[in-house]
Amino acid sequence: MTTNALAVYDQNLLARLGLTAEQAEELAANGITLEEYAELQEEAARLEEHAEIVPVRYRIVAQAAAFSSEATGEIVPKLRVRVPFYHTARVLFAPASEGESAPPLCTSHDGKIGRYTAEDGIQSYRKCLGCPFDKFGSDYNGGRGKACKTLRRLYLLEENSKVPAILNLPPSSHRAWDRFVSSLRFRGQLVSSFEIELSLEVRRNGSMMWSQLQPPKIIRELTPLEKARVIAIGKELEAKHRAVTVEIEDYLSIGGGSSGDESEAVGNESSTEQTA
Repeated sequence: MTTNALAVYDQNLLARLGLTAEQAEELAANGITLEEYAELQEEAARLEEHAEIVPVRYRIVAQAAAFSSEATGEIVPKLRVRVPFYHTARVLFAPASEGESAPPLCTSHDGKIGRYTAEDGIQSYRKCLGCPFDKFGSDYNGGRGKACKTLRRLYLLEENSKVPAILNLPPSSHRAWDRFVSSLRFRGQLVSSFEIELSLEVRRNGSMMWSQLQPPKIIRELTPLEKARVIAIGKELEAKHRAVTVEIEDYLSIGGGSSGDESEAVGNESSTEQTA
C-alpha cells in the first residue's frame, strides 16, 4: 500500500540516526523499522570497533581564508569545534626531502625534546632550546626563518563526531591562538569547556599572500556532560599523540620563515602553496 504523505517520525531519533523522513519511509517500505535500523548501526559499529582510526587533517587554504578537509575535500570558511587537546610540535627535514615522502631528520612532539636521526641512522635525543636549527637565519632557503618548523597542533571535534581532526597552525597563526588560550586561563577557564569558532583572514606582504588565524570566538559553554566527554577524549589523545607522526605534508603546510618574532611570522609559509 502506498501513501501520499510521509509518516510522522520522531525528529530527535531521525537526527540521532542521521536520516531524513524520506529515508525512514524507504526503510519502512522495505520492512525495516527505525529501531531495527538503530540496532543494525550499533552492530556495524561493534564490528568496526577494532579498526585503526587515525585523525584526519584540515589544511589552511592560503588564498581563500578557508579550511580544506582531507577526509571529504570540502572547503569551509569556518570551523565550529571543541578542542580536547593541543600541543606544540617541531619538525626538521633535510632540504632535499621537500616535496618527497621522506621521514623527518628530527621530530619533537612536545616542542622541548627532539628525536634526531643522523646520516648513519643512529637516533639520539636533543634539547630544542639552543638547537642551531631552531635559530632565526637557519632556514635552508636563506630566509630569516628557522630550518626547524614550529607548529601548534590542535585536535578538533566537530558536532556529532567521535573522531578528531588535526589542524596544524603555522607560526603566523600562533599569536591569535596563544592569546585566546591565555585569556581563558587568566579567567580560570579551559579551552575544552567551550565550543569555539575558528576562522581565517587573508594577509598580504607585497606579492606574498597567506591565510592566518583570526582570534577564536566562543560560541557557547559546554554542559557538564559534554565537558566530561571532551576531557575523556583529550586524555586518550594525550596518551596517543606521540604516535601521530609529523609528515612531510605537515612540514610543507607550515612552510618558511618569520619576520623576527616567530609568533608574528610573515607569510613565507603560504605564499607559494595553495594550501598551508
